[in-house]
Amino acid sequence: MLTEKTRYLVLDLDRTIHLGRDLGQDLGWELCAYQGYGREHFVRIEDRQESGKFLLDWDHPKKTAQYLARSLRIWAYPGVYYGLWGKAAARLDWLRRQGFRHFVGDPVRAAQRVPQLALLRHLQTTSAAVLNELAQHVWDRHVPDQVIDREDIAWVRAQWPRIEVVLSSASPKPTVEVAGKALGVDHVHYSTLDRINSGEAKIQRLRELCDRVGDPDIEVVGISDTSRGEDHCWAQHFTRVVDINSPTPFPAIVSSDSPLLEVHSATLLTKHERQRRAAGHPGYLDARREHLTPAHQRKRELTREDLERRLGWLLKRVNALASAPGNITGDIAYRLAVLQEASTNLVRI
Repeated sequence: MLTEKTRYLVLDLDRTIHLGRDLGQDLGWELCAYQGYGREHFVRIEDRQESGKFLLDWDHPKKTAQYLARSLRIWAYPGVYYGLWGKAAARLDWLRRQGFRHFVGDPVRAAQRVPQLALLRHLQTTSAAVLNELAQHVWDRHVPDQVIDREDIAWVRAQWPRIEVVLSSASPKPTVEVAGKALGVDHVHYSTLDRINSGEAKIQRLRELCDRVGDPDIEVVGISDTSRGEDHCWAQHFTRVVDINSPTPFPAIVSSDSPLLEVHSATLLTKHERQRRAAGHPGYLDARREHLTPAHQRKRELTREDLERRLGWLLKRVNALASAPGNITGDIAYRLAVLQEASTNLVRI
């Protein structure tokens, strides 16, 4: 997959390094509990935290009520907004079409901005020292769910010594810095209130390291779960992209000026799953895989000719829409998105 020309390996963080875990979001819930219960009480009960969301202490109902009230004040509106345009629109086609008309783009990615900004504003209510401490707690708690670890990065460096590894995430600075240190990467890119590091913003940030990103003679390999589709734009700029444990793999159709050579899709096991498999457990796979990604996929390799045979008719429809005169409307953006998604399904069949 990587060649001697490769200069950069770009890794997403949330739901990529860990199976189904959003560490940036978890940091927000952790801070809610820390502030809602108070440091002393939080330290006593933090080991009960499992899901990364609500931390309930029914032995102290008054403190729990105060904590829940505080959390609702911060997250009620962002949660409802994302629930409508993010989760519901992803499942209901008629609502998704309305979302494309409203945002003139994918409503799921547009809706992400509201909880992202809410999280970043909330993190400003405490010190950097507290955030770093909580971010480390979140990282340590989810180690069993890791699918990529420091040893994997070290193996890549051993194969290609000149490679630079970039951890690029929409999560906030404390989360990404803790992860970057644990993994041993060269660069970390994260979100701030002034700049959400998602979608095309990740490409712009990467260009600050290498202004020739997108050139066919520069190798950039991107690895992401792509679960919310925000990293699909990588296929327009990178030479190789890999989705792992993903319900929404990279589309197989890109623009003619893209340097993309290969698209890969893989299932990676967590540390806990590998341990269970080594111990001989027949049901070693995590139960969440039923909803996250197909656990048993037959290996398939498709050449350029194979893709043209499967996707030729679809490519004609994409080109007809993309080359239509005038600006891209919400309806056209919706139809293009549906066609791109169809390309991933046809490749997997």
